[in-house]
Amino acid sequence: MIDKKAYTVVISMLVIAAVAYFSAFKDAFAQGDELVQMHQEMLYPSVRIKVSGGGASGTVVYSSEYEGQQHTYVLTNFHVISSNIKVGDEWSPQEQKQVKVERRSPVMVEWFDYNDLSREVGTRGKTADIVAYNENLDLALLRIRDKEATIKHIAKLAPENRVLHLFEAAWAVGSGLGQPPFPTQGMISNLDQQINGNRYIFSSAPIIFGNSGGSLYHYEESNQSYEMIGVPAMGAVIRLGWGGSTVEHMAWAIPMETVYKFLRDNRFHFIWGEVVPDED
Repeated sequence: MIDKKAYTVVISMLVIAAVAYFSAFKDAFAQGDELVQMHQEMLYPSVRIKVSGGGASGTVVYSSEYEGQQHTYVLTNFHVISSNIKVGDEWSPQEQKQVKVERRSPVMVEWFDYNDLSREVGTRGKTADIVAYNENLDLALLRIRDKEATIKHIAKLAPENRVLHLFEAAWAVGSGLGQPPFPTQGMISNLDQQINGNRYIFSSAPIIFGNSGGSLYHYEESNQSYEMIGVPAMGAVIRLGWGGSTVEHMAWAIPMETVYKFLRDNRFHFIWGEVVPDED
């Protein structure tokens, strides 16, 4: 004869074990979803840029049909592509004198393909043209020459009025030292650094040479997505005598308000869906 009390205890233990198992399974599944989202929204929009003077990073900010063609744009720093812009004196047959002429060389943009989210299986390279730049703001925009294909993964740009806070987690993604894009994590450490008259975000997400032109992200609870909040542009340097040492965990990023100003000044409102004013 089965002891009803013992039977009840066994059933209760089985129920508790089942709840714990499914709870752990749910947590693991949620963690897997989070990793997929982090890959798709932060890592995959990141590209490696190759120029005549070396290489660095960029971020895909738009890829869609516009005015009957497929347009794909990559945001980066001016200093990343500056070696591909040459200004010199050339003879003008029309003006019969030497005039200043600007020549822009194309840039190579590389995407990395992955299996199992994280395992590299190859690269895809596409030629891009420098369509806009601003040396003072240290920003540049590249347009991929391929007018028939679009890119699946695009960075989500944080709006200009997005409120950020100190201690908020931040991720920097870029091709440091010419490596495939990789993430580092830190926190937002200062929101009001002024460099050359422009505001910068100071974060402790480590960057190194080659991270320039990449992305700084945060997680936005209101839309449950990872938003691009800045463009890493420079790291801190300690001057020691004739040399210096880079402090990788102290980095400055160009905030989105500056990015939007740059894009508006060059009439790329459509990148974030803003309509160009009629008077323009």
